[in-house]
Amino acid sequence: MKEKSHIFQYSFYFILLLALLNGCLVDIPSTRAEGPSIKIYGKVLNTETGAPVSGAVVSDGFSTVLTNKQGEYRFNSHPGASHVFISVPERYEIPLKEGMPQIFESIDTSKDSIQVVFNLKPLKNGVEKEFTLFAVADPQVLNAKDLRRLNNETIPDIKEEIKSYQNVYGLTLGDIAFDSLKIFRDIKQSFISTNIPFFHTIGNHDFATNIYDPGAASKEYISHFGPLDYSFNRGDAHIIVMNNVFNYGVSSGNFGFSEEQIIWLRSNLKHVPKEKMLIVGVHIPVLPSTTMERKSQFLEALSAYNEVHILSGHWHANRNIINVDLNIYVHITGAASGMWWSSNVNKCGAPSGYGVYEINGNKMKNWYYKSVNYEKGHQITMLEPYTFGDKEGYVIANVWNADDKWKVELIEDGQNRGQMERFTAYAPEVFALNKSKNINENTNWYLKTNHLFRFKPTVNALAFTIKATDPFGNIYQQTTPIKSIETLKKY
Repeated sequence: MKEKSHIFQYSFYFILLLALLNGCLVDIPSTRAEGPSIKIYGKVLNTETGAPVSGAVVSDGFSTVLTNKQGEYRFNSHPGASHVFISVPERYEIPLKEGMPQIFESIDTSKDSIQVVFNLKPLKNGVEKEFTLFAVADPQVLNAKDLRRLNNETIPDIKEEIKSYQNVYGLTLGDIAFDSLKIFRDIKQSFISTNIPFFHTIGNHDFATNIYDPGAASKEYISHFGPLDYSFNRGDAHIIVMNNVFNYGVSSGNFGFSEEQIIWLRSNLKHVPKEKMLIVGVHIPVLPSTTMERKSQFLEALSAYNEVHILSGHWHANRNIINVDLNIYVHITGAASGMWWSSNVNKCGAPSGYGVYEINGNKMKNWYYKSVNYEKGHQITMLEPYTFGDKEGYVIANVWNADDKWKVELIEDGQNRGQMERFTAYAPEVFALNKSKNINENTNWYLKTNHLFRFKPTVNALAFTIKATDPFGNIYQQTTPIKSIETLKKY
């Protein structure tokens, strides 16, 4: 019997390999290992008054239920569900335990039923009509050296930037670790040290690489950071975090969503008014992907909302995509680790950093990319003519957070020459940096970016200023050109 089981297992792997080699997608399985269905019941209570909290959403990541007038809920968990969580209503604090958001409880599958009581404390000043979200993509810590850079550069920078705001929350966007999952505990403490509630998203490098099954491979992550799919509310925004990676060992696999996840997403959104803003955190960019499973169902579920922002990482580059038809804005966030802690830049030229999103009501009030070890206003790299391989005499501006609504102009010797031409290419300074390290162009260290701008200045021009205006009216300027790739190397 054991021998037949092995034959079946190897046959399945062989069929899977053939499918992958022929460019076929393998359907995404359940996000969790199989297991029993448990009766789950409990209450949601106001800690200050002891009164029941009605209308709160409770879920196991597969289905959702609302608490009744007595604050009670009851349902049967989906087989294999790991947690029961509450989608914290906007008028209550995010509960913390040992510095981590404690909006969930593990499901003890050794029992037939479990009781989970969620105690929520009302926000002192009521619903937060304004709040700020810090989004950190790809810390991707492999070893003690990477951890030191995270703790000595990124974390202090976040702590300093937080001082400018009230009502601050954090969200990592996957690849917290770099296959070395034993370092999860230390990285978790790094983000706890910011003293804000930091939520987390799983990435492809956060799965165990020696376990084939995606559900089993995510258990180490779950033990430190909780469920893979969950949601909560802040102000007039509903925030959703979802896994869109299904690992099949050695950090490879499919990207997308299982059918069960789509069902959960739709169930979750049934309780969210259409006038709310949606913020969705995933690891793999949903756009411009053409191979992501159930992408259309995922986007369709979100498209009915007034304003939708999808935050992602994975690319180790910054890029913004506006889909007018779906009314969805996709933010691909540059990595905190840059090019894997080997320098202080991403593949696109954006410095190692993170995104900052200022929310007012159900609208995005402002957002910017915050470069680590630089001031907030540092948003542009300028290259002078005939430097970094330029043979045509262009002034080149690399404006990391630019999208279709930005205006980028060249000021030459104090005179505004007008809009610069946008183009797509390898960031010249990053290309030169990688070449200096003899990194082959066929590797994933090279990525073309679309936030480059150029303009041919007049002959004998002496001084240049790049002026970039974002859709919110913020004006950023750069007058100092980059002279050497030495400035791009690690601190």
